[in-house]
Amino acid sequence: MKTTSSISKILIALAVLLSACTKEEYIHNYDKVSQYELDKAIVQINTTNVATGFETVFSDMIPDSASRAQFCQAFVMPVRFFNDDAGYFFIESYNAWMIIDAAKPELTGQYRYDVQDANGKFYVREMVSTIKYIGYGFVEYFFENPVTNNIERKLSFVKSIPAAEFFIGAGFYEDQSEKYYEQADANKKIVIESTRTAAEGIAGVFENYYTDTLDRVEFCRKFIDHIRFFDNQSGYFFIYDFECVNVAHGIQKNLQGQDLYDYQDSHGNYVIRDLLDVTKNHGEGYYEYYWNNPVTSQEETKLAWVIKIPGIDYFIGSGIYLD
Repeated sequence: MKTTSSISKILIALAVLLSACTKEEYIHNYDKVSQYELDKAIVQINTTNVATGFETVFSDMIPDSASRAQFCQAFVMPVRFFNDDAGYFFIESYNAWMIIDAAKPELTGQYRYDVQDANGKFYVREMVSTIKYIGYGFVEYFFENPVTNNIERKLSFVKSIPAAEFFIGAGFYEDQSEKYYEQADANKKIVIESTRTAAEGIAGVFENYYTDTLDRVEFCRKFIDHIRFFDNQSGYFFIYDFECVNVAHGIQKNLQGQDLYDYQDSHGNYVIRDLLDVTKNHGEGYYEYYWNNPVTSQEETKLAWVIKIPGIDYFIGSGIYLD
């Protein structure tokens, strides 16, 4: 009886311990960002950023529909995101005419209101309805993954571009990964994906739409002017040329056109020349320095990620504040 009792006590103790560990693990994961949540955030922020930039450019620089469609095609065709490049943009009119699908450009000009997915869902109708009554939102359907060439479940985020009566969308395909991230690490990935998207899109516009230097500078300033991201709106873009002259800044307009080669932060870091060194030596990468947080109006530690804009001696960056 003593032996049986002792074994029972041990089993009960193990059960309690395992239960505690499971609960602790659950709480631990609950505090983190899942791969699904991160992919969803990347799609929403990336799409919203580009829609915001397009709205400003269309309102201030491109008045006619044909030129707007040409601009959309120039921007979205070279853009890919996520590690497997399965992320891309599509743009349609409020009336469901395809402006451009970066993965399937042959769809350009097609009327898609009656298109159904593999399960018979009128997903374009749902997108149009979402744009009409809300202005943005997620739509789930089945679509061909350009990486696997398989029909897979896809969750897309769509956002209106009112000036043109277009909407832009992007999505991600179902991922079975159970990977989790600390919030700061998740934000770093969002910064990388959104900044790389902007760099590739700007490069496409420079190559196929704006070739004049002054037009390019004006476009950069308009495009990033109203883009803000993260819940506290602390995310924004900045662009410099390889002489450390500020081309465009999402927050501090007074910096635009200034040569900041000799600029130092409060700790003596030559911020812009160091960002340039990262770009020249590696093409892209992180750099930590001190900068004013537009939300708190205080100087804080900032971790920026910069990347060269393909085809021109410009680099674009964004970052997160660490304090």
